[in-house]
Amino acid sequence: MSSYDLIAMDMDGTVLNSRKEITKEVAQSIHRVLKCGMEAVFCTGRAHAEMGSFLDAFPDMHYLIAESGAYVYDLQAHTLLFHAVIPHEDLVKIFEVVGDRDIMPAVFSDGRYVANEDQIDRLAHYQMAPYAKSTREIADTVKNLQNEVLVNHIPVEKLNLYHTSPGDRERTMKMLKERGVGAALVYSEVSSLECSPPGIDKGTALEKLSHSVGLAPERIIMVGDADNDLAALRFAGMAVAMGNANSNVQRACGMIVADNDHDGCAQAIRELMLQETSE
Repeated sequence: MSSYDLIAMDMDGTVLNSRKEITKEVAQSIHRVLKCGMEAVFCTGRAHAEMGSFLDAFPDMHYLIAESGAYVYDLQAHTLLFHAVIPHEDLVKIFEVVGDRDIMPAVFSDGRYVANEDQIDRLAHYQMAPYAKSTREIADTVKNLQNEVLVNHIPVEKLNLYHTSPGDRERTMKMLKERGVGAALVYSEVSSLECSPPGIDKGTALEKLSHSVGLAPERIIMVGDADNDLAALRFAGMAVAMGNANSNVQRACGMIVADNDHDGCAQAIRELMLQETSE
């Protein structure tokens, strides 16, 4: 019998390979976990709207942690278990910092991905080329995102700021801290900055889900590769780093598996959830 009842897995760089696909080996391993009555949960920075095709492949999956922890959803009951938004005063400061700089903001609102219509086809310019096609397919576009957020007050669970370079991202981070922005700020991808509600991250979401399903942390596995996975990795009883994970993640984990192009997630599932010895 496995020592674990739930495995939470980051998507990009973890479940998904470098082509943004779930391999047959990983998919089969997830199906086996679910068939055995255990839980497999995607724990992602993506919006719910971005997860459509991936979730369709696992109709018996019960839960989704999305938007870096600001959105926890019961996939079977079609209800939100947890939802948090960025305070309006923080949103004002963030858009002040964006100003007329060459930055692409995108917000996650009620599970939707919303961006400016004049920027959505320029994701490659903002170092987000691997996401260009899929994002264009699911995005809701508006003429003025700042107006939608600050004037029309659409709820914002997460705000991504896509930059043209890591250096420009560092400038943004410094400016936001100088203005006393209370939102949680985390680097992601090549030059993106994720802004989440204060005190909210993948770790808080995993904790809330664990309470909802009645599982102690020691019965939970988290698999990740990047800094925005660290809080969840620290909460889980078993923290697993992908072979492609950065050094921060690898230092924080008790186990390192193969990289995302060599079915590392499947390895973690086989060895920890299904207790099969790797050849």
